Amino acid sequence: MANPNIAAATSILGESVTKTPTSTPAYQTIFQVPADTVYKINSISVCNNSAASAVVTLSVQPFMEILVDVANTISVPENTTLILISKDTSFYLPALSYMYCNANPSSTVDFLISYEAIS
Repeated sequence: MANPNIAAATSILGESVTKTPTSTPAYQTIFQVPADTVYKINSISVCNNSAASAVVTLSVQPFMEILVDVANTISVPENTTLILISKDTSFYLPALSYMYCNANPSSTVDFLISYEAIS
């Protein structure tokens, strides 16, 4: 699957998605990038809503490649929001890539991903 030429994009849409991991499966899909689209990931934050610290992992899997951790076993203190990725560390995910998350304990952490869908 070829990525679209982002210099000749006909559509750039700002999007946000949230995910609260549950206990199973261990790694949960946040999204899959559609065919003929590239996602520019602008920011990723994690909010721990509990009175105990949590450990989070965020991973991506580019199409036809291996799973890569963007953030691996990062501790998020109780009742805190942590910025994992900000605008100055943005990155692109090619078509048909996946983004996954994991948290321990689960259901106490909310991920917020802000991105541009470019096609």
